[in-house]
Amino acid sequence: MYKVLLIINPKSRSGQIARDEVTKELDAAGMTILNQGDHEPDQDPNEIILKYQREADLVIVGGGDGSVNQVLPALKETGLPLLVIPLGTANNLARTYNLPTKIQESVELLRTKKLISVDLGKVNDVLFVNVAGLGLSTEINKNVSSSLKRHLGVVAFILTAFKMIYRMNPFRARIWVDGKEPIHSKSWQISVCNGKYYGAGMAIKHNATLEDQRLHCLTTEVKKWWHGFALIPALMTGRYKKEHDLTLVSGKDIRIETKRMFAIDVDGDIKTHTPAVFTVLPKCLTLIVPEES
Repeated sequence: MYKVLLIINPKSRSGQIARDEVTKELDAAGMTILNQGDHEPDQDPNEIILKYQREADLVIVGGGDGSVNQVLPALKETGLPLLVIPLGTANNLARTYNLPTKIQESVELLRTKKLISVDLGKVNDVLFVNVAGLGLSTEINKNVSSSLKRHLGVVAFILTAFKMIYRMNPFRARIWVDGKEPIHSKSWQISVCNGKYYGAGMAIKHNATLEDQRLHCLTTEVKKWWHGFALIPALMTGRYKKEHDLTLVSGKDIRIETKRMFAIDVDGDIKTHTPAVFTVLPKCLTLIVPEES
């Protein structure tokens, strides 16, 4: 059977109680956990993957989108397949492919081991699988309570958004897509997505995928922040109308400049800043997904 690397985020919403259960299920399935003794909480999981890359058949990550993001450099370098056990808050990658939330069902996927190759995004030198954003999302990720996320899940982000939005002002940005003439935007939020889902289960574009070799950039340009409530149905479905105060563009290369430097959150964690260059990296992450995906 398979030799696996098990990376569990102890800070994820269910991470503290998940390791023992995952280990039990892997043992029952006859799997060998190569890094059984590597439990240092501050150890870079990329170092673990690189250490065992010649022995491992695959990597299992238990956590949310941020946990997956953390191991992207090593997964891209080694080409090892990834199985995600959704233990985080938003779990947008898991939502994309209907990954099971029960640990036993997740381990069961290893028996069929359907493999697909998906794209990654890169902003400056930082990889991402779902989204990189600036504006409201950055303020939310700066201020959302870890305890609140653990107890309330996605609701924690919504409550924090209400707290932060009335303190904000829209900002001006210039956006270049595939080298064309710049788009001038006065925005509350700019999100650049690799796939379909981002944030608290919102959809950037109804037919976007992690395999379309494109990035999708949405800038929200409502005149007053409370006008954004009218956009909620469109933001949840990724279907927009001409009268909506937003701009959606897609391309392989996107550049964003702002008058002052803005922090950028990448799959939920603040990792870089403007000016920012975004590119799509086609088919460079291998995922294990359900047969029906």
